[in-house]
Amino acid sequence: MSGMWILLAVIGSVMGVKGAFWMSGALLRYRRRLGVWQLAAASARLEVEEVSSPSARRLRLAAREGPVAVRIEEARGLDAGIQVVVAVSGMPGFSEVRIHHEPWEPPPGAQEIEVGDEPFDNMFYLEGPARLVCALLDAEARGLLASVTAECRLEIVDGELKAEMFEGHLPSVLPRLVTLGRRFARPKELILRLATNARRDPAAGVRLQSLRLLVLESPGNPRTAKALHRACSDASPKVRLWAARELGAEGRDVLLQLAGSEEDDDSSAQAISALGPELPFETARAILLQALRGRHVQTARACLEALGRNGTATAVEDLAKVMAREKDELAVAAAQALGTTGNPAAEPPLIQALRHETAEVRVAAANGLGRLGSVAAVLPLEEAAESFSHGPDLVRATRQAIAEIQSRLPGASPGQLSLAGGESGQLSLATESGELSLAPADPAGELSLPPEEPES
Repeated sequence: MSGMWILLAVIGSVMGVKGAFWMSGALLRYRRRLGVWQLAAASARLEVEEVSSPSARRLRLAAREGPVAVRIEEARGLDAGIQVVVAVSGMPGFSEVRIHHEPWEPPPGAQEIEVGDEPFDNMFYLEGPARLVCALLDAEARGLLASVTAECRLEIVDGELKAEMFEGHLPSVLPRLVTLGRRFARPKELILRLATNARRDPAAGVRLQSLRLLVLESPGNPRTAKALHRACSDASPKVRLWAARELGAEGRDVLLQLAGSEEDDDSSAQAISALGPELPFETARAILLQALRGRHVQTARACLEALGRNGTATAVEDLAKVMAREKDELAVAAAQALGTTGNPAAEPPLIQALRHETAEVRVAAANGLGRLGSVAAVLPLEEAAESFSHGPDLVRATRQAIAEIQSRLPGASPGQLSLAGGESGQLSLATESGELSLAPADPAGELSLPPEEPES
């Protein structure tokens, strides 16, 4: 028995030594890890308020700097990993902000927000009050968020920035998280933030989105009016265009400049449309020539529409030339514009366009003739439908055009042309005895004579 006790004593001594070594190693790891955390907190200008004991199940450090409270703790399920939580207080509505790094599956019914910075919007899912989100996410904040996500998994939810990372990234990531927390907690007026973003942000989309929110949520605010006037000198034509349209008569000169600019095809086209009848006719002609030479298709289309609204003989002549010389999109636009002129002089070129090589032009010409064509257009319309019988769109358009022409000729007196009531839309003469008529029910359109009267 004494030997047994001796053996147990030896085993106990060995286990005690091992336990002491284990406790000593755990304490060393605790001190080492705590030292890394404390050094990182100091570099972020945080004041440490609480540290968990070595015997705690999870190491935890709490620190603060003004309204920003920070927790650093061991992360569950992440070997050698930690979680940093930065709680932001003092900014009303911030608890409603949700920011997740894509890919992210939002809950049903959630509405995503975009700030106007395409790479950033593609990188993050944003949710919350639009004015607050866009006011907070200026260029510096976006840059910090993008840089942090390269080293950790980050989300902002319930008023907290939560980041999971390996401990080695803490000294680099923590100062940026705290900087974000300070920025988000800063009680700066949101209208002022948006106005500043509208003026200074390097992304044109962000400047534009900031202007939209200013107008939407604070239309009568003096800062909104000031921001719109400043935006009329913005480097981006899209921003200038939007601001000028919002300013109405005050933005007319800016719209005129954009209309004649070759900087951005879409913006010039929209400026022309926004000017409407205020765009001088000769200016529209000059811009059209410039757009055709530079192949600015959208601008050319807008000019063609403007000429169609003008409706003068000169406008008809210009539109006919474009329709004859161009192909595809611009030829179609010219044909459509001719149909809106309301000028009888547009009928001959539209009839000629029924033979155009482009199917869409033929359809547009038929539609135009339906609006302004006379009875002289009926036979060319029928011939076009027969010549291009494999085009159902043209057949429908010609039939509709004939019906519209017929509706403008409600009755026909003897010897006057009228239209048959059948679907074919054929012509007939309101005849007296012995006159020729085009048989209205004959699909072949053959000529027929009325029966001869018996001789007396």
